Amino acid sequence: AERAAAAGVPIHHLGPAFHAGSGLTRAIGRSERFHAADSLEAITELALRLLDAPRAVVYGYHPRLDTAGHVYGVRSQAWRDELTVVDRAVRLLAEQLLPGTLLVVTGDHGMVDLRPSERLDLADHPELASGVRVLAGEARARYITTVPGATADVLTAWRSVLGGRMWIWGREEAIATGIFGPRVTERARERIGDVVAAAYARVGIAQRDVDPAQARLNGHHGSLTTAEQIVPLLRYRS
Repeated sequence: AERAAAAGVPIHHLGPAFHAGSGLTRAIGRSERFHAADSLEAITELALRLLDAPRAVVYGYHPRLDTAGHVYGVRSQAWRDELTVVDRAVRLLAEQLLPGTLLVVTGDHGMVDLRPSERLDLADHPELASGVRVLAGEARARYITTVPGATADVLTAWRSVLGGRMWIWGREEAIATGIFGPRVTERARERIGDVVAAAYARVGIAQRDVDPAQARLNGHHGSLTTAEQIVPLLRYRS
């Protein structure tokens, strides 16, 4: 988007009004003009108007499929119903595009359903909580900051309880795997937990005392499995 903007192509970002001015919106859309659009109908209508120009790039984000997955799970009828709504909206948009327009449809992540028994709460497992100062990240991808001197004990405890369901690394081990890329800056290194835990089986680590809403979710993502990382990319040129 920034390269397109540098070439003089107008860049437009369509999404929920509450996203306007947020830190994430500013980070990913430095060259974009934000337009509030709180429904698929609004996104479609506004996108068609903005694309009625010699050149333009329009990015639209619809959050309700993601919300349905988190709340009800991606195996639920509610999620399938919302996917049907998205499918119909994309078809309607494709039918109305001006000749020569490229439409790309994708998602930002996949999702895994977790039953209540697969969501382990830190408050119920003192052996996992011992030595933990801060538990950050997602239920399926945790950064664990330990109290001084406790990193080795935390690694041992987490591997003992979760080693058959999660990858458990110390910070330097995690960096050495390459999951953070070929080069990790010092600034990035400081943000990585003393211990890193990433699920490969159906399990997540919740904190109902810290984030009760997340602890109740059925759909989760953030780890390194195919179901969470691989997304569709559909291209259509009118």
